[in-house]
Amino acid sequence: MMMEDASVCTKVLDAEVTKLLLKLLGPGNEASVRAEAAAALKSLSAQCKEARKEIANANGIPVLINATIAPSKEFMQGEFAQALQENAMCALANISGGLSFVIASLGQSLESCGSPAQVADTLGALASALMIYDIKAENTRASDPMEVEKTLVQQFKLKVPFLVQERTIEALASLYGNAVLASKLANSDAKRLLVGLITMAVNEVQEELIRSLLVLCNNEGSLWQALQGREGIQLLISLLGLSSEQQQECAVSLLCLLSHENDESKWAITAAGGIPPLVQILETGSAKAKEDSATILGNLCNHSEDIRACVESADAVPALLWLLKNGSSNGKEIAAKTLNHLIHKSDTATISQLTALLTSDLPESKIYVLDALKSLLSVAALNDMVHEGSAANDAIETMIKILSSTKEETQAKSARALAGIFEIRKDLRETNIAVKTLWSLMKLLNVESESILVEASHCLAAIFLSIKENHDVAEVARDALPLLVVLANSSKLQVAEEAVCALANLLLDGEASAKAVSEEIICPATRVLREGTNVGKIHASAAIARLLGSRQIDSTLTDCLNCTGTVLALVSFLEGADSRSVATSEALDALAFLSRPVPDIGQMQPAWAVLADNPSSIAPIVSCIADATPLLQDKAIEILSRLCKAQALVLGNTIACATGCISSIARRVISSSNARVQIGGAALLVCGAKVNHQRVVEELYESNLRASLVHSLVRMLSSTESSQAGDQGNDDIISISRITDETSKRDSEKSTSVICGSNIAIWLLSTLASHDDKTKLEIMEAGAIEVLTEKISQSFSQYAQTDYKEDGSIWICALLLAVLFQDREIIRANATMKSIPVLANLLRTEDASNRYFAAQAVASLVCNGSRGTLLSAANSGAATGLISLLGCADDDINDLLELSEEFALVRYPDQVALERFFRVDDIRAGATSRKAIPALVDLLKPIPDRPGAPFLSLGLLIQLANDCPSNQTVMVESGALEGLTKYLSLSPQDAFEKAATDLLGILFSTAEIRRHESAFGAVSQLVAVLRLGGRAARYSAAKALENLFSADHVRNAESSRQAVQPLVEILNTGMEKEQHAAIAALVRLLSENPSRALAVADVEMNAVDVLCRILSSNYSMELKGDAAELCCVLFGNTRIRSTVAAARCVEPLVSLLVTEYGPAHQSVVRALDKLLDDEQLAELVAAHGAVIPLVGLLYGRNYLLHEAISRALVKLGKDRPACKMEMVKAGVVESVLDILHEAPDFLSAAFAELLRILTNNATIAKGASAAKVVEPFFMLLTRLEFGPDGQHSALQVLVNILEHPQCRADYTLPSQQCMEPLLPLLDSPASAVQQLAAELLSHLLLEDHLQTDPLTQQVIGPLVRILGSGIPILQHRAVRALVSVAATWPNEIAKEGGVSELSKVILQADPLLPNALWESAASVLSSILQFSSEFYLEVPVAVLVRLLHSGSESTVVGALNALLVLESDDSTSAEAMAESGAIEALLDILRGHQCEETAARLLEVLLNNVKIRDSKVTKSAIVPLSQYLLDPQTQGQQARLLATLALGDLFQNEALARTADAVSACRALVNLLEDQPTEEMKVVAICALQNLVMYSRSNKRAVAEAGGVQVVLDLIGSGDPETSVQAAMFIKLLFSNGTIQEYASSETVRAITAAIEKDLWASGTVNEEYLKALNSLFGNFPRLRATEPSTLSIPHLVTSLKTGSEATQEAALDALFLLRQAWSACPAEVSRAQSIAAADAIPLLQYLIQSGPPRFQEKAEFLLQCLPGTLVVTIKKGSNMRQSVGNASVYCKLTLGNTPPRQTKVVSTGPNPDWEESFSWSFESPPKGQKLHISCKNKSKMGKSSFGKVTIQIDRVVMLGAVAGEYTLLPESKSGPSRNLEIEFQWSNKEISC
Repeated sequence: MMMEDASVCTKVLDAEVTKLLLKLLGPGNEASVRAEAAAALKSLSAQCKEARKEIANANGIPVLINATIAPSKEFMQGEFAQALQENAMCALANISGGLSFVIASLGQSLESCGSPAQVADTLGALASALMIYDIKAENTRASDPMEVEKTLVQQFKLKVPFLVQERTIEALASLYGNAVLASKLANSDAKRLLVGLITMAVNEVQEELIRSLLVLCNNEGSLWQALQGREGIQLLISLLGLSSEQQQECAVSLLCLLSHENDESKWAITAAGGIPPLVQILETGSAKAKEDSATILGNLCNHSEDIRACVESADAVPALLWLLKNGSSNGKEIAAKTLNHLIHKSDTATISQLTALLTSDLPESKIYVLDALKSLLSVAALNDMVHEGSAANDAIETMIKILSSTKEETQAKSARALAGIFEIRKDLRETNIAVKTLWSLMKLLNVESESILVEASHCLAAIFLSIKENHDVAEVARDALPLLVVLANSSKLQVAEEAVCALANLLLDGEASAKAVSEEIICPATRVLREGTNVGKIHASAAIARLLGSRQIDSTLTDCLNCTGTVLALVSFLEGADSRSVATSEALDALAFLSRPVPDIGQMQPAWAVLADNPSSIAPIVSCIADATPLLQDKAIEILSRLCKAQALVLGNTIACATGCISSIARRVISSSNARVQIGGAALLVCGAKVNHQRVVEELYESNLRASLVHSLVRMLSSTESSQAGDQGNDDIISISRITDETSKRDSEKSTSVICGSNIAIWLLSTLASHDDKTKLEIMEAGAIEVLTEKISQSFSQYAQTDYKEDGSIWICALLLAVLFQDREIIRANATMKSIPVLANLLRTEDASNRYFAAQAVASLVCNGSRGTLLSAANSGAATGLISLLGCADDDINDLLELSEEFALVRYPDQVALERFFRVDDIRAGATSRKAIPALVDLLKPIPDRPGAPFLSLGLLIQLANDCPSNQTVMVESGALEGLTKYLSLSPQDAFEKAATDLLGILFSTAEIRRHESAFGAVSQLVAVLRLGGRAARYSAAKALENLFSADHVRNAESSRQAVQPLVEILNTGMEKEQHAAIAALVRLLSENPSRALAVADVEMNAVDVLCRILSSNYSMELKGDAAELCCVLFGNTRIRSTVAAARCVEPLVSLLVTEYGPAHQSVVRALDKLLDDEQLAELVAAHGAVIPLVGLLYGRNYLLHEAISRALVKLGKDRPACKMEMVKAGVVESVLDILHEAPDFLSAAFAELLRILTNNATIAKGASAAKVVEPFFMLLTRLEFGPDGQHSALQVLVNILEHPQCRADYTLPSQQCMEPLLPLLDSPASAVQQLAAELLSHLLLEDHLQTDPLTQQVIGPLVRILGSGIPILQHRAVRALVSVAATWPNEIAKEGGVSELSKVILQADPLLPNALWESAASVLSSILQFSSEFYLEVPVAVLVRLLHSGSESTVVGALNALLVLESDDSTSAEAMAESGAIEALLDILRGHQCEETAARLLEVLLNNVKIRDSKVTKSAIVPLSQYLLDPQTQGQQARLLATLALGDLFQNEALARTADAVSACRALVNLLEDQPTEEMKVVAICALQNLVMYSRSNKRAVAEAGGVQVVLDLIGSGDPETSVQAAMFIKLLFSNGTIQEYASSETVRAITAAIEKDLWASGTVNEEYLKALNSLFGNFPRLRATEPSTLSIPHLVTSLKTGSEATQEAALDALFLLRQAWSACPAEVSRAQSIAAADAIPLLQYLIQSGPPRFQEKAEFLLQCLPGTLVVTIKKGSNMRQSVGNASVYCKLTLGNTPPRQTKVVSTGPNPDWEESFSWSFESPPKGQKLHISCKNKSKMGKSSFGKVTIQIDRVVMLGAVAGEYTLLPESKSGPSRNLEIEFQWSNKEISC
C-alpha cells in the first residue's frame, strides 16, 4: 500500500506504527513476520522522509542492524531469512542516505567496537550491505571498495576470536562476490576464489590461504607469490581429488588463473603431478571445473612440447572430444582450442570421430569440430587427403560441402578452417581439392553475411598463394577479380581487408595483374594499410607493389597515390614490419617504384615527395638498411637518397641513431656495382656525418670499412657511370642540400648549397678527412690528388669552347685539396707540387666559390709547407689572386665561411696566405711585393662589396713598409698618401684609424716624403683624428704631427692652429716628449688668443700654472683682468680647482680686490666665488683677508657685483663664526639695509641669504644689528614678486631672531604686521616656505596676546592643511603652533578637520618621526576629546591605541575610556584595536601600574575575542601578565582578577599554551592560588591552569615545581563545590601522563577518595570529574593501584556504579577496570582485598551487560571474569523419563571440572520427576571454559540404566547472572519424544567468605 500510495505513509506515521514494526523485528517473532516487518519499514523509509527521521529517533538503526545479522547469528535459513536481511539493509540504506553511507559508517564503527561480539555483529551487517550493493547504489554514491577491503583486512589480527574471523571472511566473500565493487579491485577473481577455499578449508590449510589472501590484498605480490609458488600449486592440486565439488571448482579456477598469469606455474603444475587429476576432472568434474581444466591443459600444451607430450600420454584427447561433443558452448570452444594445441599428428580414428560429429545433428558442435579437424588435417599425409574413401579425404570433402550449409556460422567456420589448412599445406594447394574449394568459395562472394565474406576471402587468399603453380586455380581465379574488387571497397573493414589479401595473392598472376584497374586496387589497399590488421597491411603492401611492378607509373596513377596517401601508409606499415620479411621487401619495392622519376607529370608533386614533408616517416625505411638483405638495403638506399636534399638533418640523425646502419650503407657503397646505390649511399653517409661525424668515423673503424670505402669513393670520381649518374642535366640526379635551416632563396641558389651526383663522394671524402688524419693519407694513397687535379684541369681545357659555362661545383675539388694539404706529409708529395699552378689558375676564375677554396688550398699549403713550397706558390702568381679576395663581406660569403668552419679550415684564407707570404724576406723585398703594393693601395678606396678590404690592405702595407724605404717610395708613387687622407676622411673605426695613422707616421719619418705636396693635406685629417679619433689613433696622429711640424710650411699654416685644443688634452695624458711639443705650441697660441684656451679650459690642468704666473707677474692690469676672467671659467672645474696651482692663484686674486681698477673687480670676485666652493681654498681665501675688501665693495648701484659679493660672503660665512663676526663688525648689516629698500628682488634674495647665514649665529641674532632687520624683513615678505628662495631666506632670518624669548619681548609688533604676511606663506607651494612660516608662527603664538587674538582663528585652517601635507618637518611646525592655541580654540581646530589630520600624523609609521611631534599631536587631539565626547567616533581606533603610548596620564585615560566605549558599541572594533597594537600598549600600562583596572578590563575584553587570541601578537602578552600577577606592587583585586581572566582567555589557544612563556604563567597562577584569593579568582585561576597543562608537559612540570599539586589538593577539599570539581578536573589533566610522576602519590588518591565520599554523603551521587581524575592517576601510574587508598576507594566506586549517571558509571567502570589490571602484579593480599571489595559490583555488571550501553559490555565482561563468586545450579524437573515397565527411579549426577560429583535425590514418581534441588560451587574467579556434565540415571533394576547425558557450557551464566531452560538428553529417544531436564543457573557474589 505504501509503495502504491505515498499518502498511506502519513497515516502509518500518525498511527505510530513505526515502533511496533521495529518491535516485530526482534528475535521473539517468527521469521516470516520479521521479514514482512522489515519490508514494511523498507517501503516506509523509501517513501517518506519523516518516517526516516522517526525510525532513527526510535533507536531503529541498531534494531535494523541486528535484523541484518540475525540470519547468520541465529542460524536462520530459507527465503524469509534472506528477505529479512535484504529488507532490513535496504531500510537502513534509506535512512542513512544510501548503501554507500551504510558501508562507510559500518567500516568506521569497527574501530570503536568495544567487544568481539560487537565487531562480529558489525562485520555481519557490513557483509549484508556488500551483498546487496548494486549499480543503483553505485550511481547514487559510489563506495570505495579498496577502503572497504583495507578495513576488512585489518580485522585479521593475531588471536582474533573465531566469530570475528568468520564474519570477516563472510564480508570479504560478499565484497569479492559483488560484481560492481569487485570490478574496481585488483585480482578480485583470485581473491574471491581464495575466500571460497578459506570457508571450506580445515585449520592449517585455512591459515595458509588467509596468509595468501593478505599478501594479495596488501599488494605485496602476484597470485603466484601470494601462494608461495610451487608450495601453493601443490596445495591446490591436493584439493582436486579429495575435496567437495565446490572446493574442487575453486581450486581448478585458481590453477587456471595461475596458468594464465605465470609461466613458471605451468611447470609447477606438471611437476606436482597435476595433469592426471586435471584429466580426471575433465571426465568427472562439474561443468565449470571441466572448462577450467581444459583451459589449463591448453595453456600447458601451448607452453612446452614436453608438457604437451605429458598431456597427450594422460589420454586427454578422448576426454576433450567428449567435452567437444557434450559440453556447453564455452566448453566446446575451449575443448577445440585445447585440441588444436594438443594434436600434433594425424590420427585416423580421431578424424573419423570428428567427421561423424561434423555430419551429426548437433549444429552447435560443428563450429568447434571444424577447429579440431583443421589441426588434424594440417598434419595428415597428402596421399590420405587426395585418396577417395580415406578418413582425411572424407573429412575435407565434408568441410567443402559444409560451405553450402544453410547455417551462416557453420559456413564461415568451415571456410576459416579450410583457409587454415591451405595456408599450411602448399602441396594441397596444388591439387584438385583447391579447385573444388575455389568453386564453392566463389559462390559465397555474393552473400550478404559479413562473416562468410571475411572467411571466404581469407580462404581464397590462402588458395591463391600457389596461383603460379596451379594453372587450373589461375583460370578460375581470374573470374573472381571483379568480385574481390567489389569486396575490397566494402564499408566493412574486415571484409575489405580479407578481399585485399586475396587480391594481393591474385595479382601474382600476370594476366590478372594486367587486367586489374590501378585505382580500384590502390584505394582499398591504402585504406587497409591505414586501418587494417598487421596481416592485412602486409597483403595490402604486397598488392600495391605487385600492381606498380606490372605497369608504368603515369600522372593518373601518381594523382591517385597522392590523393590516397599511399606512400605514408606504406611507411607507417614498415614501422611494425620485420625488416627481413617478404612483406618489407614488397613495401620497399612499392616505395622504390614510386621514388623513380615519373615523366610528363607537369606541376604535380611526385608521390615520394610526401616523405620529405613528413620527416618522421624516414625512420622505418632507415631501419631496413641496418639488418635487411643487400637487395632490400639497396632499395632503401634508393628511396632515402631522394630525401637527402629536403631532410638532410632528420635523415642524418635517424641514420646515426640506427645501430649498424652506417656500416651497412658503407658495405653497399663498396660492394654495389650500381652507381645510383653508390652515390645514394654516399649521400646518406654525408647526412649522417652532418649530425654526428664522430659516430660515422668510429663505426667505419669498428667495421674495418674505412680504407675500402675511401678507395671506392675515389674510384667513383673517375668512373664514367658515376659521372653520368651525377650529370646535372639528369632528371634522376641524387643531390644533398647543405642548407639545413630556413634561408633566403638567394642562399639556396648558391653553387655551394646543393651537392649533386659524384660530387657527393668528394664531399664525403672531405668530411672523413677533416675529422681523421689517417683517412687523409688513405685518400692520397688512393690517388685522389691526381684525380682532383685532373678534374680541375679538364674544366680549364673546356674554357675555349664557345658554349662553355664555368663549372660552379669544381670548388668541392679544391675543398678536398685544402683539407688534405693540412697534412705536411701530403704536401711533400709530388702530386701536390703539380697541383700548385692549377690552383693559381683557379684563383683567377670568376666563380667566387672556386676562388675561395682555391685560396683555402693555397693557405693550407703555405701554413703547413716548407720555405720552398711558399716560394713556389708565390712565383705561381697566387698572391694577385689572393688580393682579389681580400675584404669580402661576411654576408656575401657566409656559405663559404660556414663550410670553412665545418671542415676546420681558416675563415679568411686570403689574409692568412698573404701574411705568411710577406713574412719571407725574399718575397717581401722582391718582385711579388712590388706587384702587390699597387693592388693593395687601390684597396684603400671604398669598395661596396668588399668593405673590409681597406683595413686588411693597411695591415699588409704596414708589414711591407717597415724598414723598407723602397717599398715606401713605391707606396707614395702609387698614391698611398692621397688614399690614406681620403680613407681618414671617411671616419673609419678606431682600429682602422690607428692603422692608417701608423702608416702615415712610418711614411713621414722620411724627409723626402714630408716634402711631398700631398703631405700638407694630411694635417687637417690628423687634427680631426686628434679631436674625434680613438685614444690609440690620437696618439699615433700626434706622433705623425710631431714629424710634420718639423717642416716650416706645415707649422706656419693656419690649419695647424686647430691642433691646440686636442694637444692640450694630450698635455695632461701624453708622454713627456709629446708634452714638450704640445706645451710649446699651446703657450704661443694661448698668449695670442685666450678665448681659444677658454673653450678647452675644462680639460686643462697644467695651463693653470701659466695663468698663475700671469697673475703673479708684472703683466698689465688688462691682461690680469683677462686672466682673472679665464680663471673664473677654469675654476668652475672641480679638478682644476683642487690643484696646487689653483691654490697659488688665491693670493694674487685677493690682491686685485684692493686695486683701483674697477673692471677687474667683478671677474676677481667671480673667480674667488668659484674657488670658495672648495673648503680648503675657502679657508685660504679667508686667511688672506678677503672679507673686509669684499664688504667694502658693497656700495653704489653695481647690483651684479653686489650679488657676486653676497654669494662669496655666504660661502665665507658658512661654518666660520669668526668670519661672520668680522662681517658684522665691518658693517655688512648696515650696508645691506642701505641698499635693500631699492634693491631688485634677485639682490634682495641674495642679501636675505647672507643675513640668514649670519643670524644662524645666536650671538649675532641676539645682537643690536639683528634687531634692525625684523621690521624691514616683515615688509620684504609682503613683496608680491619676491620668490620662494628669497622668502625662505627671509623667514629663516626672522625665525633665527624671534625664536629667542628675549628678542620677542623686545618687539611688540601688532598681529596685522607680523601675522598677516605669514597667512599666504602658509599655503605656499614651496614646502620649505611653509615650514618656516609655520615655525615662525609657532614662536609668535607663544605670546599670550597673540593666542587670544581673533586673527589667530584665520591661522588654524592653513595649519591644519599643513598637517595633511605628509611632510614630517612641516607637520611638526604646524603641530607646535596648534599646541599653543589648542586650549583656546579646540572646537575651531576640529571644525577645520583637525581630528582627521591629527590622527594621520599620529599614525605615521616613519621611524624617524620625532616623538615630540606625535606627543604634541596627541596633546592637541586630547584637548579636542576633552572638549566634547562627540568626537570619539571620529578618531580611528589605531589613533586611540597610539594615544595609549603617550607620556601624559590624562591622554591615556581619555584613550582608554574611548576604546571601552567603542568596544561596547561595536564588538568588531576589538580586532582593529589588537591589530593596532592595543595589547602591547595595555601591557605597558599595567607594567607601569597606571589606570590598572581600566587597562586590565580592556585587555581582558580583547583577549576574550577568539580571532585576537589566534593572532601572533597575543604570545607576547603571556610574560607581562604573569609578571604583573607576581609583582608585589599589584594590589588591586579587581585588576588581578581581570589579569587572571585574560591569561585564561589566552590559554584557550593550544599553540599559546605550548609556548615557553607559558611556564611563567603557571608559576604566577600557582602563586595566586597560594595567596588565598576569592572563590571566584580560584576558579578562574584553576581554569587557566587547566588550559595550560592540557597541552604542555613543561607546564605540568612548572606547576608541580611551584607547589601547585598540594595547592590543588587542598582546593579539592574546599567547601565550594565548583572549586572542588574544577580542582579535580585539573588533577585529571595534570596527571594525564607521566610527566610529573614523582608528584603522584597515594595522598592524591586519598584526597580524591575523600572528595568522592563527601559528594556521596552530600548528594547521593558523585560528579564524574572526581572519578575521571582517579582514572587518570590509576591509568598513568599503575603503582598507585596497589595502595591502601586505592582499595578504600572501591566501595565508593561500586556505589557510583549503582547510583550515578551513565557518564559516572562509565568512569567508575573504567576505574575498576584499571584496578583489576594491576591484580596480577599486586601482592596477593591486596589483590584479594580489592577483588572481594569489587565483588559487590557483580549484579551491577551483569545488569550493564544486558541493559547497559554497548560500550560498557567489554569491560563489564572482563571484570566479571575476574571477580570471585558462587555458581548455583538448580535441577528443577525432568520430562519423558519413561520405561517400558513401571516407573523409573531417576536421579541426576552433576560433575563440574575437578570438583567431586554431586547427586540429586532419587525420584520415582513417574516419567516427569520433580527435584527442585540446588547445588553451589564457590570460585575465586569464574570458571572459564568449564562444562557441567549432568547424567540422568535410573536406579530401578528394570528398564534402562541411563536416560542420557547433557553437557552445558557455564560461561554464559557468568555474564547473564541467571539462565534457565530445558536441555535435551543425548542420545535422543528413537521412538518417543525427547527426554528433557529443566535446569536453572545463577552466578552471584553471595556466600563469599573472607
